[in-house]
Amino acid sequence: MDFLHGFFYLNLCSVVSIFTFMDMQKNNSGFTQQDRKYMKLALKLAAKAKGRTSPNPLVGAVIVNNGSIVASGYHKKAGLAHAEIEAINSCSDKRLLKDAVMYVTLEPCSFYGKTPPCTEAIIKNGFSKVIAAVIDPNPRVSGKGIERLRQAGIEARTGLLESEAGRLNEVFFKHIKTGMPFVILKTAASIDGKTAAAGGHSKWITGGMSRAIVQKLRYESDCVLTGINTVIADDPLLYPRNLSSGRSFALKNKKFFRAVLDSSLKIAIGSKIAGTAGEIKTVVFASMENINDGTFNKRIDLLKEKGIDVVLAPAEHGQRLDLEFILKTLYRNYGITSVLVECGPTLATDFVKKKLADKFIFFIGPKIIGGDSSYSMFLTLGTKDVNNATGLRFVSVKRTGQDLMITAYPSDVDGAGF
Repeated sequence: MDFLHGFFYLNLCSVVSIFTFMDMQKNNSGFTQQDRKYMKLALKLAAKAKGRTSPNPLVGAVIVNNGSIVASGYHKKAGLAHAEIEAINSCSDKRLLKDAVMYVTLEPCSFYGKTPPCTEAIIKNGFSKVIAAVIDPNPRVSGKGIERLRQAGIEARTGLLESEAGRLNEVFFKHIKTGMPFVILKTAASIDGKTAAAGGHSKWITGGMSRAIVQKLRYESDCVLTGINTVIADDPLLYPRNLSSGRSFALKNKKFFRAVLDSSLKIAIGSKIAGTAGEIKTVVFASMENINDGTFNKRIDLLKEKGIDVVLAPAEHGQRLDLEFILKTLYRNYGITSVLVECGPTLATDFVKKKLADKFIFFIGPKIIGGDSSYSMFLTLGTKDVNNATGLRFVSVKRTGQDLMITAYPSDVDGAGF
């Protein structure tokens, strides 16, 4: 088992390293090692705000004058100053901004929103050059920021670590282009693809480090979504928390929702989700086909008394809720730009069949459960020819304690959507 584990891990890592190198060669031509160093720092700064900037992108900025960093900053939360302004404001000697170079992970904005355009602050302070990792896909910006800087006589370039910057902002790229949230499908399984033993026991297939990472993934998402079968089987809390203390992460400075797909409103009033709905914003989607059922309507009232939003959704094939309608509702009605799906095989299979998962995260535990368990990651997908199977593109494989964490995208699309 140890040999197979190591062989599998090392070979996948080799493949990922090759792809990473090819991406670097493609995107970084024409820039110096120093340029790359400063942009990597800007990307690292941007990532510090993961989970807090929705619906805005993650952006970091580094200001360099005569080969020395004189200031830096990042966008900390939606509604606060953009990264470029944070960096400019943090410079103690504003004279150092004249003729300086700004490295920024996303094209500076050029329009008035909640804050003035970043381009104007850059021009006003006399920067000589701006290097942006990637063009902003927002139609209100999309090239206009770079054009405005060039019109003002500032050298403006793009494309440095473009793939890394796009991956960092895959959520922003997806929702700004499509009006739909970015969907991550997360699952944990044994090495032979089982999510529970034959009797349904599943605690724990993976170790503590993997479970702690899941809490971080929850925090970085706007919403955790599951199905009623998972709620009935596990009675989960589904909010990000410290596993040792049980306390929730501080959610006051971020957007966070739980969503449950429950066609017939089977969720128990005494469940942990219902019991914490006064603290954690919770939405339950039910089938509109049940609207004339008196008992169903009484349960709606009981759930609303708990502070739960009940949204009626169209149902396919009787009871299967329309996932696309649900995702659009989460985006339009609640401003949710990213969804982490933690569910059983029925709902996971629906997401795969409808091609609604933008990213997959698999936690693989070093256990063999065997064929006597019917608990697989996915149900029937109608795959009769292995060449027609749902394809994935692995982008990272790493150890998380004794487990493997595999991050993948659908093979037929660009994972970051840029």
